Amino acid sequence: MQKRYLVGMMKSLVALLAVASFMGTGTAWGAARDYPAKPVTLIVPFAAGGGTDIGTRIATKAAEKFLGRPFVIQNVDGGGSEVGVSQMVRSRPDGYTLAGFNSASVILTTMRKASYHPVSDVAPICLVVSDPRLFVVRADDKRFNTTAEYIKYAKDNPEKLTIGTSGAGTSGHLALLFLNKAAAIKAKHVGFGGAGESKAAFLGGHIDSVTQTYGEVKGMLKDGKVKIIAAATDERMKELPNVPTFKEAGIDLVINSNRGFAAPKATPKEVIAKLADAFKKAAADPEYIQQMEKMGLPMKYLGPEEFGKLIKREYEEYTEVVKELGIKK
Repeated sequence: MQKRYLVGMMKSLVALLAVASFMGTGTAWGAARDYPAKPVTLIVPFAAGGGTDIGTRIATKAAEKFLGRPFVIQNVDGGGSEVGVSQMVRSRPDGYTLAGFNSASVILTTMRKASYHPVSDVAPICLVVSDPRLFVVRADDKRFNTTAEYIKYAKDNPEKLTIGTSGAGTSGHLALLFLNKAAAIKAKHVGFGGAGESKAAFLGGHIDSVTQTYGEVKGMLKDGKVKIIAAATDERMKELPNVPTFKEAGIDLVINSNRGFAAPKATPKEVIAKLADAFKKAAADPEYIQQMEKMGLPMKYLGPEEFGKLIKREYEEYTEVVKELGIKK
């Protein structure tokens, strides 16, 4: 009698667990089906005014037409994007808190102990921009007119050539480290809280040079405030046909700043798909294309799977490079 009672209890428990599991799955599925039911917060992990911030605002404005809800932008800078990305990673995985996720967000994890892992803690949504690195000086700085003069000055004056970036662990910082190694120089890194801050310090004469992307440099170039020393590209950019590459000077330096969006790892795939689809449709919107070209932001769309592969590849490649350079803290 007691044995039959226990068996009956076990069967009832299994049935209850099955119902609970079904209800939980149904609730999650229902939430994903109805997504989005309210505005979506998107964290820009850099200060306002930089290429990431500007590009994000243009992209989200275009995508919200297809998503059906507005994006609320929050600038949470610090740690070369670590502070903002960490806030996103720790948030509820329901699709209502996203973050910009750049090459910088990957690179910093290869250079020091970080509060998240770029592959295992993040759900990629899409890539929207792939922007090469440029090294620039002020237009009135007569010391530098060519790549050769720039490199010679750095060789003759170790630690004196100051180059600003958006912060430690960013793609700009790594580009500077690559340049030091490839050109056998010792330029001094000066990190800021974002491209806007480094640009202000540079234009104010507090540092000699900055390494930024085309979108970040374009306005200064148009206003005649800067000279571009060289581009860290394989070939000359179509937007800048008169700007030489470092390779032309015998320096093997090629590095891009890839920029996209990501969510917490456990975010439902249906939600990720809806977000990715909205940004994909935005990428074909003529108004969006015109605005991105006007700001000098080279567009490149990759969906969740392909963007995930790019993040993994960057992590593996930069881990090897950082190890080779001996710069991991």
